[in-house]
Amino acid sequence: MRMRIWIILFVLMLVVPHLVSADPGTSEKIDWSTYADARNRNDGSRKYFVYLYSDECRYCELMEKKTFTDPGVITYLNTNYTPVRVNTDKELRLAAQFGIQGVPDLRFLSPRGESLARWPGYIESKRLLTLLQYIYTNSYKSVSYGEYVKRNTGNSP
Repeated sequence: MRMRIWIILFVLMLVVPHLVSADPGTSEKIDWSTYADARNRNDGSRKYFVYLYSDECRYCELMEKKTFTDPGVITYLNTNYTPVRVNTDKELRLAAQFGIQGVPDLRFLSPRGESLARWPGYIESKRLLTLLQYIYTNSYKSVSYGEYVKRNTGNSP
């Protein structure tokens, strides 16, 4: 009987810290969709974040490993946007529709699919998070990105 109690206590010591620290509102990964699926499931209230990439792109690979694994980026994207991932090597028509000239390429679209902003090239997580907030809050309508960054972070873009 004593042995059973010790085993239960040992298991609780291992499990409880993980349960207490887990945040049920966050995910470990971005909830990527295809462009078609995103358009079908978006109820018209969320902006789209479109990540255009290629399997052969080393900067895309770097973004996958660093930028898109940042917990702040993951939470912000999953909470406020409909995240879309487009492989430009496999989805040639869609890549042409976006006028892709190089990857990575980030697009921000309105809930109706209209272009709001674009970021060509690699972006680190801290800058992406600021850009996500800039677009989500509609600050792009009244202030330049550089001014937004200066006001909100005290740094220049």
